[in-house]
Amino acid sequence: MNLKKHVLGFGLCAIALAVSAPAVAADKTIRFGTDATYAPFESTDPSGEIVGFDIDLAKAMCEKMQTKCTFQNQGWDGIIPALRAKRFDVIASSMSITPEREKAVLFTQKVWSTPNMFVARKGAPYQSTAEGLKGLDLGVQQGTIQDKYATKYFKDTNIKRYKTLEDAYNDLTTGRINVVFADGGVTTEFVKSPGGKDFELVGDPIPASADPEIFGNGTGFAVRKNDTELKDALNKAFDEIREDGTYKKIADKYFEYDIYGG
Repeated sequence: MNLKKHVLGFGLCAIALAVSAPAVAADKTIRFGTDATYAPFESTDPSGEIVGFDIDLAKAMCEKMQTKCTFQNQGWDGIIPALRAKRFDVIASSMSITPEREKAVLFTQKVWSTPNMFVARKGAPYQSTAEGLKGLDLGVQQGTIQDKYATKYFKDTNIKRYKTLEDAYNDLTTGRINVVFADGGVTTEFVKSPGGKDFELVGDPIPASADPEIFGNGTGFAVRKNDTELKDALNKAFDEIREDGTYKKIADKYFEYDIYGG
């Protein structure tokens, strides 16, 4: 028996098996990072568990990929650096797919999309225009697309930037600011909550088409630039949960409108 041939044959078989293996191994754990201060998409429940629409989507996608998944809380302002430093593998945190962010991370396809909305105390006469917000104190979460849009278009508005949206809502309810500008899914959730009972959506929603360079093309999950196989696996899993009705079942738990189409 030719031992060299046997060893070489075994090695070639091993290589072939490795090449034909799925992009994401079944025993792999995918670590998701999220800023869990953004209900109903990601937040923490009373027990401290990270929950929300994005989290349920990620779990359903992991199930399709036959992988385990874990979730860790990460402040928004450091979430991309933390991904690139390999503290986790995927950002699942209501991150809009914008040209600027695409320079730093690789996005999946769109997983949902909503317009941008304003919240103020009930009866407030504010309008969602530069003139309608002139002289007002407007709260945004720092580093978000709403922050960038307000900075560009609301020159005569006093923009107050907060580390979390929860901090902005706290100042809104105590009267320190007049309006909060945020994602439509989050603002709608706030006015339905006990803490938002005295508040309502004001003015007209601002769609992504108002400035595609800032608002981008919906919201996606993000991976490191070289993790193309992981991105492809996530996209495939997302297509599957869309096709088999899992996506709609999850969305119906949180929303009374089409969250995918925006």
